[in-house]
Amino acid sequence: MAARRLLILMLVLLGTSTLAAALVPQPSEREPTTSTATPPRTSHLPSGGELIRVTVDAQVVRPERSAVPLGDQLALVVRSAKAGQVAIPELGLLEDVLPLGPARFNVLPTREGRFEVHLLDPRRVIAVIEVTERR
Repeated sequence: MAARRLLILMLVLLGTSTLAAALVPQPSEREPTTSTATPPRTSHLPSGGELIRVTVDAQVVRPERSAVPLGDQLALVVRSAKAGQVAIPELGLLEDVLPLGPARFNVLPTREGRFEVHLLDPRRVIAVIEVTERR
C-alpha cells in the first residue's frame, strides 16, 4: 500500500513539474540577447613590478622604514611575542598576530604615500611603508 502511495506521489510531482516547465515562457528568437561585456582594465601602474619581502618585529623600539616603488608588491610579515592586532589604517587592512602566527599583508600600492603599520595594543607605530615613484 505504501509503495502505491509513493508511486502516485511521484507521478503527481512529475506531472506538476512538466506543467510548470510548459508554462514558463521561452525566449523569442527575434528578441536580441544583450551582453554586458566589461572592457579590459587598464592600469596606471608600471608593469613588471617586483615582489618585496619585509619582516618586522612588533617589539621594535623605532619604526622600521621600507621603501616600495610604485607598481611593486609588498609581502609584509609582522612577528610578535604577544597576541594582538596589526593595522595599516590608510589601506584599511587589519590582521591578527600571535606568537606562532605572524600577521601577513600582501599589498600592491596604487598611489604614492607614507603608510604606517600600527600595533593596536599598545597603540604604536612599528613600521612605515614609503611608496615612491619608480626610478
